[in-house]
Amino acid sequence: MTTYVGNIVAAATSIFEGMSITFSHFFRTPYTVQYPDRMPIRVQDTLPYRYRGLLEVDLEICTGCLACLRACPIDCIRIDTHKVKETKQTILDRFDIDLAKCMYCGLCSEPCPTGSIHHTREFEGADYSLESLVHRFVKEPTPTYKPKKTGEDDPVIAPILERGKRYVGEFATAPKAAPAKKVAPAKKTGPPDKAVAAPKAASVDKGTADAKAAPAARAAPAKSAAVPEKPETVTESSAEGEKE
Repeated sequence: MTTYVGNIVAAATSIFEGMSITFSHFFRTPYTVQYPDRMPIRVQDTLPYRYRGLLEVDLEICTGCLACLRACPIDCIRIDTHKVKETKQTILDRFDIDLAKCMYCGLCSEPCPTGSIHHTREFEGADYSLESLVHRFVKEPTPTYKPKKTGEDDPVIAPILERGKRYVGEFATAPKAAPAKKVAPAKKTGPPDKAVAAPKAASVDKGTADAKAAPAARAAPAKSAAVPEKPETVTESSAEGEKE
């Protein structure tokens, strides 16, 4: 009976604690922010400059070099051009990017010489169909841009080109790594290498000398055995002469 009543009290206490926390939120300021409402600053404006959002193309400074087309690893970029024989001017007929395939790797923007194709801070690309995710930037045939040796003086193109150069310099180009610091070699507590190597060399020379001397020592007894000394012989006549 005691256990039964204790379980009822524990259940009632836990329910009261949980509901007290729930009811307390009725009198608190909510922490949840409803996107995109109640935002003093657009989320896109708070993102860093190197954020890889939706791709954008400035046709005013596109050179038609097809570097972005070759760099794309999944072939989501389509570019068609033709050259006018009379003026030798390259014309852009098509510049499409399929954002349904794009993986936002940034490889297409790195080789662009003018920064024409670049990532933006925009990320709201949701749509109702895959066909609408194909962005077609060329509305009508557009001549490609030719960089001037003296610098751009067109007031319309100059700021766009300046933005593109800044993009290439700050985004597409990777920062240089700092040179590695040289680490001083650890000090050895034992004798130097030369002092250690000298006895080894001496022992090797000594062993070599002993090895050369061993065959010579073995050959010497063999030569003496081959030519034995002749024993002295005394004839009978000489022995009798000595007795007289």
